[in-house]
Amino acid sequence: MTAPARYPPPPRVQAILLTPLRPLLRLWFRPRVAGLENVPKDRPVVFVAKHPKGFLYLETILLGFIVYWVKRDRPLIRPMEQRNTSIHRTPILGFVRRNVNTVPATEEAGLATLAAGESVLIFPGGGRELYGPPDRLDWNGRRGFARIAAKGRVPVVPVAIVGADRQHPWRLPLGGKRSLWFPPFPLPVRFDYAFGAPMEPPSPDDAEAVAEFAERVAEETQALIDRTAAAREGDR
Repeated sequence: MTAPARYPPPPRVQAILLTPLRPLLRLWFRPRVAGLENVPKDRPVVFVAKHPKGFLYLETILLGFIVYWVKRDRPLIRPMEQRNTSIHRTPILGFVRRNVNTVPATEEAGLATLAAGESVLIFPGGGRELYGPPDRLDWNGRRGFARIAAKGRVPVVPVAIVGADRQHPWRLPLGGKRSLWFPPFPLPVRFDYAFGAPMEPPSPDDAEAVAEFAERVAEETQALIDRTAAAREGDR
């Protein structure tokens, strides 16, 4: 497949909502990027990353700016997320979350997005990592991303977003899955983005190979996070 010079622009609602955020997010989080050349330009991929410890998804929006919005020389990214959560029922924030490229966190939606030529972003750890220690994956048993990549016949690209777990240092549990994060607006911590080499999935008909592939992706993603965090510490 030959990559187009520029991919189509984002939907109008997304452009209206997100375009003003681009300079603000760059100033606030001062992102550094490594390995962007690893991301294919000629086909969609499954991006996988640790779930950030926060609720505004500003680091995810910034990821979209880095990969797609600036040059539009790579496919659009659509984060996969659960719907009908307490955040989605919030009047303003819920509207924004529903209109910033997200698709439901189902295999069917993921495959349909890939078939349309767009990439997906998956946080396999979900809530486990939202409430877990910073910069540590918890993907034990989570293989859905590997099945989607295998069935969609696209590579998986590991992503590290170091700094995203330090936006809201304090959390007040409210019972169940509800929490208050402090400060409510994220701290101006620097984000370090790193992209690993694409990993080709096995045949979707080999369940054991898919499971082993999921483990290898998890190991590589954690290693990428560790390397990025170590380089970040070395810069201080």
